[in-house]
Amino acid sequence: MGCIGKEIRSPMNSTPAPYNMANDDIIMLMLIMNMIGISYVFVMNGASILERIKCIFYYESKSTPFNDRTHITKICNALLYAQSIFYTAILVIHHLQKSSRIQADENILPTMCALCVFFAAILLIKRIAYDTVNNILFSKHKAQEWRDLYFFTIKLLGFFLAPVAIAILFIPGASFTFVKFYLLILFIAHSFTLLSGLKKIIFVQRHNYLDIFLYLCALEFLPTAVVWKLVLQLNEFITIKI
Repeated sequence: MGCIGKEIRSPMNSTPAPYNMANDDIIMLMLIMNMIGISYVFVMNGASILERIKCIFYYESKSTPFNDRTHITKICNALLYAQSIFYTAILVIHHLQKSSRIQADENILPTMCALCVFFAAILLIKRIAYDTVNNILFSKHKAQEWRDLYFFTIKLLGFFLAPVAIAILFIPGASFTFVKFYLLILFIAHSFTLLSGLKKIIFVQRHNYLDIFLYLCALEFLPTAVVWKLVLQLNEFITIKI
């Protein structure tokens, strides 16, 4: 009787905590596995990575393309691709949340898995497209050198995406403006590296900037725009179905 007129608080009636990627056990497990995998890459293939970075700045036209067909190198390449895909998916989801395409309290694990599979498929498609076009237009040696450089920059991209992606995971108040500025600088550096590689490997003649622009529009800018549009449509489909 003494409880009449008093508010009874029960743990069952408490408001659940909003969803946070950092509190998702599966995403945290993926992050831990990624860190273990990258540690393995540094131990087994760190010298090769440093040598490739050096070759980006000190390119020799008669250099021998890197051999990516050893068993350990294939494993390391897969881990590096997985890292870039994982952190890219985190950044895309962060953007979708900020633009209200995904609710802040919505479980994003299905979207995360779909994006990872989607980006992996896109990398495969881009590899086929670049190999097909380059093998037709350019010599086999040049085509392989450009493929090595291009996909090495994608594998290397994960290392530079990691700081901002981890900041988004563990610092909920991370400035969206800072994230955009960081990604803009990274985009400029990545674009400069690719343009420099094109001038040194593929388009060695001077004043052929129009050829470079058309080449990138056909194989880089247009596919990227199409991919982004498909990502947004994929997210809408997942939101409706799940």
